[in-house]
Amino acid sequence: PRALGLPRDPVDAAARIGEAVEAGRTSSIGLGRVNGRLFCFSAGIGLDAEAVRRVEQRGRDGDGRRASNAYFAVTVVGVFVDPEPGELELVAAALPQMVPQFSGRESPDLCAHLRVPYLKVFHVQADDPQPEKGLAARLPLYPGALPILETASPLGGGSGRTFAWARVRSLVQGHAVVISGGLDPDNVGACVRQVRPYAVDVRSGVGSGPALDPAKVQAFIDEVRQADAAP
Repeated sequence: PRALGLPRDPVDAAARIGEAVEAGRTSSIGLGRVNGRLFCFSAGIGLDAEAVRRVEQRGRDGDGRRASNAYFAVTVVGVFVDPEPGELELVAAALPQMVPQFSGRESPDLCAHLRVPYLKVFHVQADDPQPEKGLAARLPLYPGALPILETASPLGGGSGRTFAWARVRSLVQGHAVVISGGLDPDNVGACVRQVRPYAVDVRSGVGSGPALDPAKVQAFIDEVRQADAAP
Protein backbone atom coordinates (compact mmCIF):
# COMPACT_ATOMS: atom_id res chain seq x y z
CA PRO A 1 0.00 0.00 0.00
CA ARG A 2 2.77 2.45 0.85
CA ALA A 3 4.39 2.09 -2.59
CA LEU A 4 1.07 2.91 -4.24
CA GLY A 5 0.18 5.74 -1.90
CA LEU A 6 -2.79 3.84 -0.48
CA PRO A 7 -4.02 4.05 3.14
CA ARG A 8 -3.04 1.21 5.46
CA ASP A 9 -6.65 0.48 6.41
CA PRO A 10 -7.73 -2.37 4.06
CA VAL A 11 -11.30 -1.09 3.73
CA ASP A 12 -10.15 2.43 2.84
CA ALA A 13 -7.53 1.02 0.45
CA ALA A 14 -10.11 -1.13 -1.33
CA ALA A 15 -12.44 1.85 -1.69
CA ARG A 16 -9.60 3.97 -3.11
CA ILE A 17 -8.73 1.27 -5.65
CA GLY A 18 -12.38 0.93 -6.65
CA GLU A 19 -12.64 4.67 -7.24
CA ALA A 20 -9.45 4.64 -9.33
CA VAL A 21 -10.65 1.74 -11.49
CA GLU A 22 -14.01 3.42 -12.06
CA ALA A 23 -12.33 6.70 -13.01
CA GLY A 24 -9.70 5.01 -15.17
CA ARG A 25 -6.81 6.43 -13.15
CA THR A 26 -3.44 4.68 -13.24
CA SER A 27 -0.26 5.02 -11.23
CA SER A 28 3.29 4.15 -12.23
CA ILE A 29 5.66 2.42 -9.84
CA GLY A 30 9.24 1.26 -10.18
CA LEU A 31 10.03 -2.43 -10.66
CA GLY A 32 13.24 -4.27 -9.88
CA ARG A 33 14.63 -7.42 -11.43
CA VAL A 34 16.80 -10.09 -9.78
CA ASN A 35 17.71 -13.33 -11.57
CA GLY A 36 15.04 -12.65 -14.14
CA ARG A 37 12.30 -12.19 -11.51
CA LEU A 38 10.43 -8.90 -11.18
CA PHE A 39 9.51 -7.37 -7.83
CA CYS A 40 7.66 -4.17 -6.98
CA PHE A 41 8.54 -3.47 -3.34
CA SER A 42 11.09 -5.83 -1.82
CA ALA A 43 13.17 -8.79 -2.93
CA GLY A 44 13.79 -11.74 -0.66
CA ILE A 45 17.39 -12.94 -0.43
CA GLY A 46 19.09 -15.56 1.69
CA LEU A 47 16.70 -17.66 3.80
CA ASP A 48 13.55 -15.94 2.46
CA ALA A 49 14.53 -16.59 -1.14
CA GLU A 50 15.51 -20.18 -0.44
CA ALA A 51 12.16 -20.83 1.28
CA VAL A 52 10.28 -19.44 -1.73
CA ARG A 53 12.40 -21.50 -4.11
CA ARG A 54 11.72 -24.73 -2.23
CA VAL A 55 7.98 -24.06 -1.97
CA GLU A 56 7.76 -23.36 -5.68
CA GLN A 57 9.84 -26.43 -6.48
CA ARG A 58 7.78 -28.77 -4.30
CA GLY A 59 4.52 -27.20 -5.37
CA ARG A 60 4.77 -28.35 -9.01
CA ASP A 61 4.50 -31.83 -10.47
CA GLY A 62 6.62 -33.28 -13.25
CA ASP A 63 4.60 -31.41 -15.88
CA GLY A 64 5.14 -28.10 -14.11
CA ARG A 65 1.57 -27.87 -12.85
CA ARG A 66 1.05 -26.23 -9.48
CA ALA A 67 -0.60 -28.15 -6.66
CA SER A 68 -3.84 -27.04 -5.06
CA ASN A 69 -3.81 -24.21 -2.50
CA ALA A 70 -4.23 -26.77 0.30
CA TYR A 71 -0.64 -27.88 -0.31
CA PHE A 72 0.61 -24.49 0.87
CA ALA A 73 -1.61 -24.28 3.96
CA VAL A 74 0.12 -22.42 6.81
CA THR A 75 -0.98 -20.97 10.10
CA VAL A 76 -1.21 -17.19 10.11
CA VAL A 77 -0.72 -15.68 13.57
CA GLY A 78 -1.99 -12.15 14.15
CA VAL A 79 -0.17 -10.42 17.02
CA PHE A 80 -2.27 -7.89 18.96
CA VAL A 81 -1.55 -5.65 21.93
CA ASP A 82 -4.70 -4.41 23.68
CA PRO A 83 -6.81 -4.15 20.49
CA GLU A 84 -10.38 -2.96 20.20
CA PRO A 85 -13.00 -5.60 19.29
CA GLY A 86 -13.58 -3.87 15.97
CA GLU A 87 -9.91 -4.21 15.07
CA LEU A 88 -10.08 -7.95 15.71
CA GLU A 89 -13.18 -8.28 13.58
CA LEU A 90 -11.63 -6.33 10.71
CA VAL A 91 -8.48 -8.47 10.62
CA ALA A 92 -10.42 -11.70 11.06
CA ALA A 93 -12.64 -10.78 8.11
CA ALA A 94 -9.56 -10.34 5.93
CA LEU A 95 -7.76 -13.41 7.35
CA PRO A 96 -10.45 -15.88 8.43
CA GLN A 97 -7.90 -18.63 9.22
CA MET A 98 -5.85 -16.36 11.47
CA VAL A 99 -4.91 -17.48 14.99
CA PRO A 100 -4.80 -14.36 17.20
CA GLN A 101 -2.00 -13.85 19.70
CA PHE A 102 -2.70 -11.41 22.53
CA SER A 103 0.46 -9.86 23.99
CA GLY A 104 -0.91 -7.10 26.21
CA ARG A 105 -3.31 -6.81 29.14
CA GLU A 106 -6.35 -8.16 27.32
CA SER A 107 -9.31 -9.40 29.35
CA PRO A 108 -10.59 -12.95 28.97
CA ASP A 109 -13.72 -11.61 27.25
CA LEU A 110 -11.69 -9.71 24.65
CA CYS A 111 -9.49 -12.72 23.93
CA ALA A 112 -12.60 -14.85 23.41
CA HIS A 113 -14.33 -12.20 21.27
CA LEU A 114 -13.71 -14.02 17.96
CA ARG A 115 -14.70 -17.38 19.46
CA VAL A 116 -11.60 -19.14 18.12
CA PRO A 117 -8.57 -20.70 19.85
CA TYR A 118 -5.87 -18.14 20.55
CA LEU A 119 -2.40 -17.57 22.00
CA LYS A 120 -2.07 -15.50 25.15
CA VAL A 121 1.22 -14.09 26.43
CA PHE A 122 1.72 -14.12 30.20
CA HIS A 123 4.65 -11.99 31.29
CA VAL A 124 6.98 -13.48 33.89
CA GLN A 125 9.11 -11.14 35.98
CA ALA A 126 12.71 -12.34 35.83
CA ASP A 127 13.19 -11.66 39.56
CA ASP A 128 9.91 -13.24 40.72
CA PRO A 129 10.89 -16.15 42.99
CA GLN A 130 7.47 -17.82 42.75
CA PRO A 131 5.77 -16.92 39.44
CA GLU A 132 3.72 -20.12 39.50
CA LYS A 133 1.33 -18.76 42.14
CA GLY A 134 0.14 -15.84 40.05
CA LEU A 135 0.15 -17.81 36.81
CA ALA A 136 -1.82 -20.68 38.32
CA ALA A 137 -4.57 -18.22 39.22
CA ARG A 138 -4.60 -16.43 35.84
CA LEU A 139 -4.33 -19.30 33.35
CA PRO A 140 -7.79 -20.78 34.11
CA LEU A 141 -9.35 -17.40 33.26
CA TYR A 142 -8.31 -17.96 29.62
CA PRO A 143 -9.65 -21.46 28.85
CA GLY A 144 -9.37 -21.01 25.08
CA ALA A 145 -5.69 -20.04 25.17
CA LEU A 146 -2.40 -21.71 24.45
CA PRO A 147 -0.31 -19.81 27.04
CA ILE A 148 3.06 -18.29 26.16
CA LEU A 149 5.29 -17.55 29.15
CA GLU A 150 7.47 -14.60 28.15
CA THR A 151 10.04 -12.72 30.19
CA ALA A 152 8.51 -9.37 31.12
CA SER A 153 9.84 -6.30 29.34
CA PRO A 154 9.31 -2.61 30.23
CA LEU A 155 8.35 -2.00 26.59
CA GLY A 156 5.78 -4.80 26.56
CA GLY A 157 7.33 -6.70 23.65
CA GLY A 158 9.94 -9.40 23.46
CA SER A 159 12.62 -8.91 26.09
CA GLY A 160 15.41 -11.04 24.67
CA ARG A 161 16.06 -12.28 28.23
CA THR A 162 15.35 -15.59 29.91
CA PHE A 163 13.65 -16.23 33.23
CA ALA A 164 14.26 -19.08 35.66
CA TRP A 165 12.42 -21.90 33.89
CA ALA A 166 12.65 -24.18 36.92
CA ARG A 167 10.28 -21.84 38.77
CA VAL A 168 7.43 -22.78 36.41
CA ARG A 169 8.29 -26.48 36.01
CA SER A 170 5.25 -27.90 37.79
CA LEU A 171 2.93 -25.47 36.00
CA VAL A 172 4.32 -26.36 32.57
CA GLN A 173 4.09 -30.07 33.29
CA GLY A 174 0.39 -29.71 34.01
CA HIS A 175 -0.48 -27.59 30.98
CA ALA A 176 0.38 -27.16 27.31
CA VAL A 177 2.63 -24.08 27.58
CA VAL A 178 5.03 -22.26 25.25
CA ILE A 179 8.29 -20.87 26.68
CA SER A 180 9.61 -17.63 25.18
CA GLY A 181 12.24 -15.03 25.97
CA GLY A 182 15.99 -15.08 25.41
CA LEU A 183 16.16 -18.54 23.87
CA ASP A 184 19.00 -19.36 21.48
CA PRO A 185 20.88 -22.46 20.26
CA ASP A 186 23.09 -22.40 23.37
CA ASN A 187 20.32 -22.55 25.99
CA VAL A 188 17.18 -23.98 24.38
CA GLY A 189 18.30 -27.55 25.03
CA ALA A 190 18.52 -26.84 28.76
CA CYS A 191 15.06 -25.26 28.68
CA VAL A 192 13.50 -28.28 26.99
CA ARG A 193 15.20 -30.74 29.33
CA GLN A 194 14.25 -28.78 32.46
CA VAL A 195 10.56 -28.14 31.88
CA ARG A 196 9.46 -30.10 28.77
CA PRO A 197 7.28 -27.29 27.33
CA TYR A 198 4.69 -27.86 24.63
CA ALA A 199 6.71 -25.56 22.34
CA VAL A 200 9.42 -22.91 22.39
CA ASP A 201 9.35 -19.50 20.73
CA VAL A 202 12.37 -17.72 19.27
CA ARG A 203 13.25 -14.72 17.13
CA SER A 204 16.27 -12.65 18.19
CA GLY A 205 18.12 -15.76 19.35
CA VAL A 206 18.42 -17.01 15.77
CA GLY A 207 18.91 -13.62 14.17
CA SER A 208 21.84 -11.76 12.73
CA GLY A 209 20.90 -8.10 12.83
CA PRO A 210 17.37 -7.70 11.42
CA ALA A 211 17.49 -10.99 9.49
CA LEU A 212 17.34 -14.64 10.46
CA ASP A 213 20.60 -16.59 10.38
CA PRO A 214 20.00 -19.96 8.63
CA ALA A 215 22.85 -21.63 10.53
CA LYS A 216 21.46 -20.46 13.89
CA VAL A 217 17.95 -21.57 12.92
CA GLN A 218 19.22 -25.06 12.07
CA ALA A 219 21.31 -25.22 15.25
CA PHE A 220 18.27 -24.20 17.31
CA ILE A 221 16.11 -26.90 15.70
CA ASP A 222 18.82 -29.52 16.22
CA GLU A 223 19.16 -28.62 19.92
CA VAL A 224 15.39 -28.82 20.45
CA ARG A 225 15.13 -32.20 18.75
CA GLN A 226 18.09 -33.62 20.66
CA ALA A 227 16.78 -32.40 24.01
CA ASP A 228 13.24 -33.54 23.28
CA ALA A 229 14.45 -37.04 22.41
CA ALA A 230 16.46 -37.34 25.63
CA PRO A 231 14.84 -39.35 28.44
